[in-house]
Amino acid sequence: MEIRKPKIGLAGVMSTPFKGDKDRSYRNDYEHLVELADQTGFELHTFPAGIYTLEQAHAAAAELKEWGADFILLQNSSFSSGDFIFPFTKGDALLGVWSVPEGPPAVGGTLPLNSFTSANLYNSLIRRCAPEYQKPVKWFLGPVDGPLFSPRLLVTVQALRGIINLPGKQVALIGGVAPSFYNLAADEKKLYQRLGLRVVNVELEELISRAELIAADKVSARAAEIQATAVQFDARYSPALSKTARVYEGLQALAEEKNFQAAAISCWPRFQSEYQLAVCTMLGHLNQTGMAAACEGDVPAAVSMLLLHLMTAGETVSLMDLASVDPQDESILLWHCGPTAPSLADPRGARLQPLWLFDGQAPEPIGLHNDLVLRRGSATILGLTPGFDSMLVLAGEIDPDKPSYTGSRGWMRDLHINGMKVTTAELVQTIMTSGYQHHYPFAYGSLSDAALELAAWLGIQPIPLEPYTHYVR
Repeated sequence: MEIRKPKIGLAGVMSTPFKGDKDRSYRNDYEHLVELADQTGFELHTFPAGIYTLEQAHAAAAELKEWGADFILLQNSSFSSGDFIFPFTKGDALLGVWSVPEGPPAVGGTLPLNSFTSANLYNSLIRRCAPEYQKPVKWFLGPVDGPLFSPRLLVTVQALRGIINLPGKQVALIGGVAPSFYNLAADEKKLYQRLGLRVVNVELEELISRAELIAADKVSARAAEIQATAVQFDARYSPALSKTARVYEGLQALAEEKNFQAAAISCWPRFQSEYQLAVCTMLGHLNQTGMAAACEGDVPAAVSMLLLHLMTAGETVSLMDLASVDPQDESILLWHCGPTAPSLADPRGARLQPLWLFDGQAPEPIGLHNDLVLRRGSATILGLTPGFDSMLVLAGEIDPDKPSYTGSRGWMRDLHINGMKVTTAELVQTIMTSGYQHHYPFAYGSLSDAALELAAWLGIQPIPLEPYTHYVR
């Protein structure tokens, strides 16, 4: 799946009375932004001339709109007429206002630029006098390499990757939602209205039929590729591995035919009863090769995983349960049966093993899972609710040393909700009070800021932190 880079446009508003060297500074800032674009992964286009007139403002806004800017960074190179902002509020691009350093006083000790006052004016005008623009406005302050510019722009780039690449995508619901998991049923109308995604419904029988048509040599090649991702595999389970590879190839064929980029798969119980296969390892391989794939027919989780995949420019994601809480060391156990990609494992690697949940239910193992411990590192959970109007943002540090249970798993410490440090009691209070569902889409990286910014641009409410109380609320 191709991930388009965000397109960021730059324009600078100026006025003659302020004597600072604004034109030269604007050109220098553009050159530094070119370097930052290469490092951060966005496309940059500038309106080359300083904007001194309303006519020039209209021309700059039209040029950036024609180029297809996703985000317009309006530099207040000096104080300027408030009228200059309004042409930029009429397009689809999101907006940021940037105030630059004043520098030494101009000749005679006069204020060189009055840049922040201009940014203050523009931000207020957008909010109060531009009803056609209903999104937030992001502020930037200082030089390109300063602490209040480049880190803030990186967060915006990460959020934009999700925002611009999500519309038009499709997520397959294969086999419906797992039995009794009614809380995972997605509001498909709101999914399309809010995020621009559609759901493609696929019957389990269609996937199995397509899998049975896959050529034997293709199945063998894929089985060998899956086996190569594991540090341990018993050849006795080769039939289960071949069937895993066959279903993987069948699903990829359906994805190409029906044009879906993520999948929510009803992994039990019909896969076991109708095809004698547990699909945990297949789910892990789908995520490892670039398709966000969720368990148990969970469309909101699949969409959340797709968002994480896009925001990280294609990194592998996973889906976990919150299986245990340890108030003694303020940690939580992220665990699932075994659908996590081997590339997320710690140095001990992944072991391909029969799924123990079905031991003794059939003469032969009916499918494999990935037994692994998540590698050490910062990680973020981004979970959209089934109405796509709220989002859980939970972050922490993965500890691979604390013992846990067979499956895909890892303990998370140093917990933060919406960027704020929390105790396990506060986390449980937040989850239970909000009614958040029992799945936790997971990616490595410190992505809380980007997730919260994405939520702000899209009008999605972060689930608020709930203080712990002994009494029910």
